[in-house]
Amino acid sequence: MRVGKIAAQGIFSSLFVLFLCQQVVFAGELEITPGEKRRIESGAIDTFETIIFLCKRDRFDEIYEYGDTISQKRTSKEMFTSEWRHCGLASSWETVRDIEVEIISPKYVYLKAALGFKGSHPYSYVASGDTQFSTRIFEMTLERGEWRIDLRHPYGIETRRQDNK
Repeated sequence: MRVGKIAAQGIFSSLFVLFLCQQVVFAGELEITPGEKRRIESGAIDTFETIIFLCKRDRFDEIYEYGDTISQKRTSKEMFTSEWRHCGLASSWETVRDIEVEIISPKYVYLKAALGFKGSHPYSYVASGDTQFSTRIFEMTLERGEWRIDLRHPYGIETRRQDNK
């Protein structure tokens, strides 16, 4: 009888510990207020739009400064600017469509957007002069109060191509 009571207490204790762990793990998601959500989303979008602005002006030395700490340690500014020295994004209204932000935590988001590439760019799959849209995901991390990107993927990670519209 005593063994059964000890086993029941052990099971109850295990379930209680699992419940507490669940509360700790998911507490960050539950604590984001609507105001914080808007602040996180707008901050990430503002940084993204700044990076797009700099890219269209071939200012990759400045884009490097928006790189997260890990990717800046992996590559020098000189290597980054030489590898990405020409922007392949389409001009004006054709550059970006459908921006969405998925908040993973208050310091980590995925920003998804459809980017328009010039037909002559290696990321483009259409004839020169046309625009090819590609849905891409950008991992963004909040470091030192500013949103940063992974410099290994300054054009994001492709999720799908879209028909020209």
